[in-house]
Amino acid sequence: MRNYDIAIMNRTYMREITTNGINKKSAFFGKFSKFSVLISVIFVGTLITKLYLFPYDLPLSFDSLNYFMYSSDIFLTGELPNEWTPTNNGWPILVSGFFMLFNSDNIMELMQTQKILSTVISALMIFPIYFLCKIFASRKIAIIGVILIALEPRLMINSFLGITEPLYILLITTSLCLFLQKNEKLVYASFLVVGLATIVRGEGITLFLALSIMFLIRFRKERLKIIFKYLLVCGIFLLVVLPVGLYRIDVIGVDGIFMRTVSSGEKIFSNVQNNDNEQNKFEPGLSSFLRNLLLMLFPNFIIFIPIGIILIFKQKNIQNYTLIISACMLSIPTIYAYFLGITETRYFLSLYPFFIIVSILTIQKIIQRFENKNSIIVSLVLLILIASLIFYNYQKPDYDFEREVFGITEEVYSIIDVKNHKGMLVNYFKVSEIMDIWPMPYLEMNKGGYNIGKTPEYDSLEDFIDNSRIKGLSHLVMDGEKDEMERNIFFLNEIFYEKVQIPYLKQVYDSKENGFSYHVKVFEIDYKAYDIMQDNRD
Repeated sequence: MRNYDIAIMNRTYMREITTNGINKKSAFFGKFSKFSVLISVIFVGTLITKLYLFPYDLPLSFDSLNYFMYSSDIFLTGELPNEWTPTNNGWPILVSGFFMLFNSDNIMELMQTQKILSTVISALMIFPIYFLCKIFASRKIAIIGVILIALEPRLMINSFLGITEPLYILLITTSLCLFLQKNEKLVYASFLVVGLATIVRGEGITLFLALSIMFLIRFRKERLKIIFKYLLVCGIFLLVVLPVGLYRIDVIGVDGIFMRTVSSGEKIFSNVQNNDNEQNKFEPGLSSFLRNLLLMLFPNFIIFIPIGIILIFKQKNIQNYTLIISACMLSIPTIYAYFLGITETRYFLSLYPFFIIVSILTIQKIIQRFENKNSIIVSLVLLILIASLIFYNYQKPDYDFEREVFGITEEVYSIIDVKNHKGMLVNYFKVSEIMDIWPMPYLEMNKGGYNIGKTPEYDSLEDFIDNSRIKGLSHLVMDGEKDEMERNIFFLNEIFYEKVQIPYLKQVYDSKENGFSYHVKVFEIDYKAYDIMQDNRD
């Protein structure tokens, strides 16, 4: 019996060792491996989906084109331009590195490189989002946070543009994740990352201020040490941003970070103090900000946010305080933009990581009330998927129409010299010019020759021609859109719809005749006939 008892005890002891030691360790790694595989699968699926929906045959335009030219100049010359730079040049500097890596002499391939890089970075967001969500919720709930960022329609559309937001959001999310770790070295690293975010977009300095506040609160008990520690993190931040800031000052006269922040604050303060309603735009700007903020919560966040806000204020800890202060500080540049009347919704995208954290707090609270938690999680993921797909199809640009516009622009570009500022074509005229003469440094290009005047500024066709002739106006481009009448450009509509006959205008292009659905007409101005008619009137 004694030997039997000993044998039982040995088996029990070994079972305890297996459970609490080796097997527990294996279970940990097994669990880690399971979630790692799942996150990797989501990443691959997200990337494949985005690359499938990616508009490969469209060039860059607007801000992305400006970033491209800066990257292109670095690529062509091997150094930073000493005569011009965009205010936010961190993103194009990174892009230029990939231009050098692929070393293509095809401008369209380089443009696609910029957009694909933006798309890949957008997909990479899921990793810092996952680790950030884990701080506030369980692993399973963190997966829902990953799904929310992966399927967010606005982020998906933005990622195809080749602009700053994907990299900026990736960096601010990473910095928050590092800051909230227990390892103090990672806290220091967070200030390095927020420095990189500030180079990408100057608004990143607001996150630096937020983390500074929380750093001083977090280490407040360390007395004199805190001064040294804070000077250290400030040094890390400045070590990253100062070289770029000094370069910007040398080239354009402003650093794009500190000076911009001070001038923006002064402008807001002066306008708030101004009693003139015509000049004080703060209140309508704030109203517009709040209205668009609510719209940006659709479709996936609007249900979860209200409860989540209550939960995050209810539980008082360093993590929640960091989240609240960071979100408030990062909202300031957006409020400022709306205060100036710049109402682009992409300025809200940097707040999406905070929307996700607040949402998963609500989701975790809801799931805790159910016994079959896995079924609820699967159902929520399916609902997010369906809502995201529906909203994406509703919100996405009409890429077929964009292709038509680009195709028409290329045809019109080949037959005209200088045109009026008109309609959708203006998006791609600069693109066509750059594509025609590239590779050439940006400042050597004859930029802007195709947009010499905005027709809404004039009351009549003759008035427009007289004022634009000296600038080289040779052709009129018009599309007959209804908004022309609303903008009082009646003279273009009358010509387009042949309501009047203008003897000095000769039609040289009609997109309908070339198989396009979007209807554009181009008229050449015969100045000899125009002068004769004006002389006869006199």
